[in-house]
Amino acid sequence: MRADSMARNLFCHNSRNFWKEVKVNTAGIKTIPSVVDGASGTENILELWRQHYIRIFNCVQSDMYVANDADTTGIITTHNVHQAISRLSNNKATGLDGVSSEHVKFASTRVTPLLAMCFTAFLVHGFLPDSMIAVMLVPVIKNKAGKIGCTENYRPIALASILSKLFEIILLDMITEFVKTTHNQFGFKEKLGTDMCIYALKEMIYKYRSLNSSVFLCFLDASKAFDRVNHKKLFMKLTKRGVPKCLVRILAYWYAQQTIQVKWGNQVSEPFKSTNGVRQGGILSPILFNLYLDELSL
Repeated sequence: MRADSMARNLFCHNSRNFWKEVKVNTAGIKTIPSVVDGASGTENILELWRQHYIRIFNCVQSDMYVANDADTTGIITTHNVHQAISRLSNNKATGLDGVSSEHVKFASTRVTPLLAMCFTAFLVHGFLPDSMIAVMLVPVIKNKAGKIGCTENYRPIALASILSKLFEIILLDMITEFVKTTHNQFGFKEKLGTDMCIYALKEMIYKYRSLNSSVFLCFLDASKAFDRVNHKKLFMKLTKRGVPKCLVRILAYWYAQQTIQVKWGNQVSEPFKSTNGVRQGGILSPILFNLYLDELSL
C-alpha cells in the first residue's frame, strides 16, 4: 500500500508527499552498534546508557521543598480538556502505557468530563499516578557519519504518557501569564526565532561600526543546559512569579517522583530517579527553561 502511495505521489508530481513516504519506509532501517564506549552486548550497553543518564540527571543536588497549603486555584473544566485534546498531534510514539493520542481523540465524549475530574483532583491533592510520570528515553544518533559507538553522538528522545502530555497542555495555559520573559529572549517563543536574534545582533554591530566604535561580543555555549537546571531554584522562581501554589506543588511532585527508563534495541533498563534538569520531552520544559535563564537578560 505504501508503494502504491509513493507511485501515485510520484506520478502526480507531489514531491513533498513522495519524500515523506520514502522517509516513513526507510525509518525502520536502523543500525544498532554492537559496541558503545567500550561496552559490548545489549545488556551491557543498556546498563552503560542507564549509568550515563543517571550521571547527567543527578549531577545537581538540591533539597526541594514546596509548601503544601490548600489551594483550589484553577479548577480544570471539561472545556479545558476538550481544547487540550484538539491540540494533540497524531501519529506520535506512545509512552510506556501504550496509549496514543488517537485513543484520546476518538474516545467517547463521556471520557472528557472524567479526565477533567481526575486532572482537577491531581491539582487539588498535588499527586500524580506513577504511570503518568514515567518516561522512557531512547538514544538516537545525531550524526550518522560520526562515531556511532560514542555516547556523545546520541541525543535522548523521551516517550511519555499521552495523558501526561494532555495534562501539561492544560497546565501550560494556566501558567503562561505568570512566566512571560523579557523581549531579549527569542528561543522557544511563538512567532520568534534565533534568526530574529541574529538580525538584531547584526544591526547593532552595523550601528556601532558605522560610528567607528569597537564592538565586543561574548558567546556562551552552556553544555547540556536543559539537563542541569536546579529544581529548587526553578520552583523558587515560579513561586516568586506568583504562580498559584497548586501549580507549583504539582510540578514539584512531578519532578521529585518521575522515573526514567532507557530503551536500547528491544530491551528496557531498570528505572531511576532524576534530581536536576527540566523534563525530557516535556511540553512545559522550554517555558520553564526560559524562565530559569530570564535573569541573565539585560
